[in-house]
Amino acid sequence: MNPKIERLIYLGVIAVLSLALLALGKKEIELRKQIPITAQELYEKLGNPKVTIQIIDVRPYEVSEEEEDEADEIDYYTGAHIPGAIPLPDCDESKAPEEALKHINPYLPTVIVSKDGDPEIFKKCAEKFTIVQNLQGGMEAWDEEGYPEDEGEYEPPAAGGGGGCL
Repeated sequence: MNPKIERLIYLGVIAVLSLALLALGKKEIELRKQIPITAQELYEKLGNPKVTIQIIDVRPYEVSEEEEDEADEIDYYTGAHIPGAIPLPDCDESKAPEEALKHINPYLPTVIVSKDGDPEIFKKCAEKFTIVQNLQGGMEAWDEEGYPEDEGEYEPPAAGGGGGCL
């Protein structure tokens, strides 16, 4: 066979396989959006320094004065949040602290955390990220499992940090 034709055949096969691989990858990302991550799975991923994952907390940032007596600490970000979580209340950039916006990366694998795993707020937020999953049961599930929590204002990560956040 002619070497030029043989090269063209190989290049054609490589192109077809590449397109198939891209289509499968896109389908996997879409399927992952539909399957929520459990608190235990998230905890295990956060403990692995080889895994990079971004946590976006969509609960209100602070409790309002009129709700202060009735609100539970897991109802708002400053009351209790997953260590390393970035606040983005209601998935609205205008409600987030300015320093938090700088650390949101739409291309990192992301977990959306609401109070109870609300699928409606997840749908709203999922549009902003490439690879995204909902935390099943939300902050309530994380709190019930007794996993570590931080409280207070958002603090950007220290430069040059490494390892897992737990």
